[in-house]
Amino acid sequence: MAKKPRKLNKKFTIMVVPHSNSAIRSLKIPLWLINGLAVFGLLSLMVISYLVISYFYLQVTLVENEELKSINSIQAKEITELQKTTKETLVKLEEIIETDAKVRELVGLKEAKKDVKTSSRSQGGPGTNGRNIQTLTASEFDLLHTFGTEMSPEYEEAQSTFNYELDSKPDLNTINKIKTDLEKINQIIINQENILAKLEVDVKNRLDYLAAIPNGWPLKGRITDDFGWRRNPFTRKTWEFHEGLDIAASYGTPVRAAGAGKVIFTGWKPAYGKTVVIKHGYGYVSQYAHNSSITVKVGQMVERGDIIARVGSTGRSTGPHVDFRIAFNGRWIDPHKILEK
Repeated sequence: MAKKPRKLNKKFTIMVVPHSNSAIRSLKIPLWLINGLAVFGLLSLMVISYLVISYFYLQVTLVENEELKSINSIQAKEITELQKTTKETLVKLEEIIETDAKVRELVGLKEAKKDVKTSSRSQGGPGTNGRNIQTLTASEFDLLHTFGTEMSPEYEEAQSTFNYELDSKPDLNTINKIKTDLEKINQIIINQENILAKLEVDVKNRLDYLAAIPNGWPLKGRITDDFGWRRNPFTRKTWEFHEGLDIAASYGTPVRAAGAGKVIFTGWKPAYGKTVVIKHGYGYVSQYAHNSSITVKVGQMVERGDIIARVGSTGRSTGPHVDFRIAFNGRWIDPHKILEK
């Protein structure tokens, strides 16, 4: 059987036919060369395609990196602004707390301990309503500055959210976390403002109480008889208990209210002569006796220092003076205990 001829020696012939009468030329190209050129062309096309795709991918990556840089820059600025806002918020909170403390000090209100019910006396006298007034303690306030120190139980839930680093790599989660913490701080401020609103009521009550206490002198003069046992000013032989202060002054000298209150009696009393009685509230009543004239009426509201009468010597009296008395819860007390020094 005859063998087929091998194809390795196959060649392609290219004939060139000129327009003129020149001789026809032919070019023989081996098949293996054509195959080699085809493979080389295909490989070249693949390499070029890869380079083109890589170039465009690199361009896209560069654009994305620039966008990320821009976003990071914006977020860094936003975090800086949030830091500034946080500091300003904390300063405002500190001012509120300092104002609270100053107000309490000015009016004599004591700061109530948390979870402890206090009576009106422990809050500075009958002028307060006994509410448990609370303010942020120093440790709680320090937390707001350091974002991570120990807090009181009422803010324990917020504590865990205050432990971030503001100088860390900016990202959306960090910004959202700061915003959430600012909302918590703002809520603390709102709570403190509510406390201050309650404090305003207590301060008003306290001021009313301080204004009502009959601790102002009804007039300036010489004390001729103190509160307590004394000799009878008429006979000088027997002893009697004197329940007020006798303050001597010139006839017609103005007699002034010792504290704010309501006039509940004006008129004549046996032994006391022309008398004025003022009810101050909070258990206090003051009486002014032996007057020559009375300048107020029953039901009239008076303030400390208002003129209510004029010095005289009516009733059982040895000369022009005022018999000044103070009762607390229905019992006469020594006026010296509450009169201003």
